[in-house]
Amino acid sequence: MARPIYGGWVTFTAHMSIKNNYNIYKIGNKTEKKKRKYGYGVEYQNLKIEDILSLKDIMITAIDKQYYQYLHLFPPKTKLVIHDPTELKTGKKINPLIDNKLLNKFDVFVIRKSVQEYIKKEYNIDTTLINHPFYQYPRSDAPSIYNYAVSISRIDFDKNTDIILKANKLLPDELKITIYGAENRLYVFHKLKDLEFEKYWKGKYEKTLPMLYNGNQILKSPSFMIDLSVIANDGGGTQYTFLEAIYNDCVLILHKDWIEKDNLFIDKYNCFGISNENELKDILETAYDPKYLETIRLNAKKILSNH
Repeated sequence: MARPIYGGWVTFTAHMSIKNNYNIYKIGNKTEKKKRKYGYGVEYQNLKIEDILSLKDIMITAIDKQYYQYLHLFPPKTKLVIHDPTELKTGKKINPLIDNKLLNKFDVFVIRKSVQEYIKKEYNIDTTLINHPFYQYPRSDAPSIYNYAVSISRIDFDKNTDIILKANKLLPDELKITIYGAENRLYVFHKLKDLEFEKYWKGKYEKTLPMLYNGNQILKSPSFMIDLSVIANDGGGTQYTFLEAIYNDCVLILHKDWIEKDNLFIDKYNCFGISNENELKDILETAYDPKYLETIRLNAKKILSNH
């Protein structure tokens, strides 16, 4: 129940479908017999709302304002996944989950402890904590893109892509960070236009497992994957960019504000933590002992066992 075709909502839905053999449906103007490509090797089917409501054991894996009008139609205790607190914010347009107290009627699932604590504190609603479902797909023989360090998150305000670009200004060419992912054009215009964004951004990558760009694997060869996400009232747990990097043997570099929200990620144990471009530059320029980096990778791999 959301329009975006990139990002965590989409990836969560695909991995949940693959791991549990779930069908994916979207609300459409009419019910279609054919299935359409969703990405990541799965398909979805458009159904009119009346047919959606006749399904059993529904889980709503994403909700945005374009679909608020349907929320009141679902029966009590329908499963609803809340990915982060921004999905509960209110503004000029009423958010029925909060303004009409519809959140109380759903069986709410969350994917990070910090979100669970936030919902309990703000709305006194108990939720079920689940780990990101992650399908450990077969290894591919597709060729690699030989980047030293990459970023694969969306390019957006909460991703702090500007820190990456500021670090690139300080790094020698062979150590600069290559950026992949869907862009928020407003963020690019206001925050990145003077930081040579277009020079380092390759564009969106294919919705495949493994992650491909022009048929080549993004995460097969890099030493580091940088994700500097910071979300208000959230953090500490996993995101799909983290899990993809860990699975493909990249060392994670995360924002300290994310790490410090929980004890899952620990600086210099299973990742590196930074808060500005100078700290990011220092990590990428350091000639670490390969055995030390391998230890960090192996420690991070332990996280995958719960996903």
